[in-house]
Amino acid sequence: MKETTTEKKRGKNLADLNQKLFDRIEALEDENLSDEELEKEIRKAETVTQLAEAIMKNADLALKAQKQFDEYGTGRTVDIPLLGISNEGLALENKNLRRRLQKMEDGEGWEE
Repeated sequence: MKETTTEKKRGKNLADLNQKLFDRIEALEDENLSDEELEKEIRKAETVTQLAEAIMKNADLALKAQKQFDEYGTGRTVDIPLLGISNEGLALENKNLRRRLQKMEDGEGWEE
């Protein structure tokens, strides 16, 4: 699936979210803002903060679900894009490991 420009701009992980929060702080510190511009920046910062809290709650829930799966041994994984965890990435990693192990069993050695 191709990533759109909006998706690239938005960011998809906690590092991007953290950067957005610091950008809002930096905007609030601009001494050249008029009172009206400052009020606008304050409203933006409040909105970004509310959204960040919702995003963090979602990531926390996904992480708790993964811990639950790990504890009870279901073998399932949960996509947690904010933390860089996805089933797709794990499946590819497992496929590569299986391929490497097969080559070892065939006497071809371990490749990096």
